[in-house]
Amino acid sequence: MPRKRKQVILSWLLCILFIFFETSAFAALLDIESLLGIDKSQLTELDKGQPIVYDLKEGSSDELAVGLIWYFPVPLEKVVEKLRLQEPDILDIDVLAHGVLAEHPGQGAVKSVSLSKEEALGLLEAEPGEEFNLSSHEFEKLKAFKHALKRTPQRAIEDAASEYFREILLQRHEAYRREGINAIAPYMRKHGAESKPSLELRQSASESDILSRLSSGLLKEWLDYPKSLPVGASEEFPLVEKNVEGRSAIILRHNITMDWNGGLLVLTREYYVPHSYNSSQWITGSLPYREGTVVFQQVRSFTDQVTGTGSTLKHLVGRQLLQDKMLRSFEQLCGVLGRCN
Repeated sequence: MPRKRKQVILSWLLCILFIFFETSAFAALLDIESLLGIDKSQLTELDKGQPIVYDLKEGSSDELAVGLIWYFPVPLEKVVEKLRLQEPDILDIDVLAHGVLAEHPGQGAVKSVSLSKEEALGLLEAEPGEEFNLSSHEFEKLKAFKHALKRTPQRAIEDAASEYFREILLQRHEAYRREGINAIAPYMRKHGAESKPSLELRQSASESDILSRLSSGLLKEWLDYPKSLPVGASEEFPLVEKNVEGRSAIILRHNITMDWNGGLLVLTREYYVPHSYNSSQWITGSLPYREGTVVFQQVRSFTDQVTGTGSTLKHLVGRQLLQDKMLRSFEQLCGVLGRCN
């Protein structure tokens, strides 16, 4: 083949490769913008290493919804390694203790759960309302349980209250494992009202545009759990003790972790919270971007505390508190990675 012709062909191939890689990089950039719902100005802030915090559309008066995106000049592999940690979640703060429940746990799985004296006595005196999240059936059992404790020494009463609470945790976990969010019993409130985590978690999944953009199949599997899991996904059931509004709270969670676009995607729902709020869902993901990694999180939390009189102001305050908490979580990730910008 003549030398000149070889040079022409080589130049043509190099041109094609250049266009391919430029187009791929541009497409990746567009994917991040469209997927995460950010505009050009926010992208500029992201490139500077500044966190982007934004409100998400809320579908009910008891919902708080916030998103956060942060660019880390750290290899994707290192970020994914840290995000895979579940005991505790690296983006979780205020954790006092943690563990993981098996598929069919026995009493021994929650033997370490113990209520403080104040929480134990408060549980025994609980009435429908916001002090404790209990179903009508759980309140009926509590009434019979208290009757059986008459003439029991004080210390034994406190221990018995912890044992009763451990039974609640196990029963709620087993119900969720059998039937998913449809099996989550409502919380009884005053005057016969109810808060329904099952509806809240269904709403939060349906509202998550990012899930529908990723895959309508993934969204359906998340809603229909436990009928199926995404291909290649793994799941865990963390049992987490946290400080919530100055009180210890033992929270039941379900995590689904899967590889995604070279990065990682983690779906988390809190299907039982004993007080202060009703339920929560968050979606955490990582994507390769420029020379590092973009980490994003969208949180949807439901609480009766932001409803009623002054709801608008309560939502503003609630979102700000949620944003501050998410920023502290990402700053914790910065510390673990050793670099933010």
